[in-house]
Amino acid sequence: MPEQVAALDGVRVLDLGRVLSGPFCGRILADLGAEVIKIEPPTGDDGRHFGPFYDGTSSYHRLLNRNKFGITLDLKSDEGRQTLTELVRRSDVLIENFRPGVIDRLGFSPARLLEINPRLVAVSISGYGRTGPLSDQPAYDLIVQAMSGLMSVTGPDGGPPARLGASIGDIVPGMYAATAVLAALHQRTRSGRGQHIDVAMFDGLLSILESVAMRALLTDEPIAPTGSHHAISAPFGTFATSDQPIAIAVANDPLFAAFASALGHPEWTDDARFRTDAERGRNRHELQKELEAALTGWTRDGAIAALSAAGVPCGPVLDVRESLRHPQVSARGMVRTEADGFPTLDNGFRMVGSREGGTAAPALGQHNDLVAGWTGEPVRTEGRRENADV
Repeated sequence: MPEQVAALDGVRVLDLGRVLSGPFCGRILADLGAEVIKIEPPTGDDGRHFGPFYDGTSSYHRLLNRNKFGITLDLKSDEGRQTLTELVRRSDVLIENFRPGVIDRLGFSPARLLEINPRLVAVSISGYGRTGPLSDQPAYDLIVQAMSGLMSVTGPDGGPPARLGASIGDIVPGMYAATAVLAALHQRTRSGRGQHIDVAMFDGLLSILESVAMRALLTDEPIAPTGSHHAISAPFGTFATSDQPIAIAVANDPLFAAFASALGHPEWTDDARFRTDAERGRNRHELQKELEAALTGWTRDGAIAALSAAGVPCGPVLDVRESLRHPQVSARGMVRTEADGFPTLDNGFRMVGSREGGTAAPALGQHNDLVAGWTGEPVRTEGRRENADV
């Protein structure tokens, strides 16, 4: 059987990303088989200092930088900038998420990068993008969650705004950047030219507000946190049982009929307050009272069994450790163990051409001895492309 070829085999990526959004984009491309060269200052990426630590190394950094080569360059020096220039000439993609203006001041503006290599796909991730009144302002996940309106609809029902528990303000633009890079590489096969991609954390969070934003654009209704419940459909949230809470998602009328019957309350479908999804959404607090009164006679697992048999989407409310130990996680291989025993998360897709296993994140400057080969004559290491025409 022929050896499987990685999806992005032959694609070289220069990853100048820092901490999360840039490195996450680079890791997606690395997991797809690209040759990703992580470029850090001599002091290292700030992410190397984030815990928890495993054998003295940052688990945070390791999660985001597996399957990459690692070198150090002082881009404030002439030598460092010259080395980067030569790498740009011989690469396909460059990722950066410096503070606004830094990459330009270093002499690598988008225009300059495309002058060095017209086939380069360069992607910049910043708080607000390269245009607009906030374009020169730095941002972090917390700031864009607050500015985008996401926090205003997150938190207890009717309560104050709250930050989402994961750094989605960095993760979403990292995913958008990877998607755009893949599209730009495909476009390059027809046009012969690269381009600069401008990704804003703020834009990314605005773009995923889906029904929340549509309600704000098209109605005058108040938009506020609804806890774990959907603001439009019901029952669509978490509900108390006799022992532990259950998550239930019902978003259409036939499913509600099956749901009511499974719990022994078919009369709910004849109640004017609950007859349609729109009515149930408007009367979700009343429905919650009725539902939780009914669920006092059910354990969580008993209710899940009955509802699942009726085809109703439902599940337990697990904490993170319970989720990571779930048999579904094991079956999908979502927790992987690297060669030295380090437990980490796999990527969120399964496809022919992505890397299984892979290599651990590089130590600081681990592959500095390969730079001469990357910028000069072709050399090969572990079967990966070390130099190629662009």
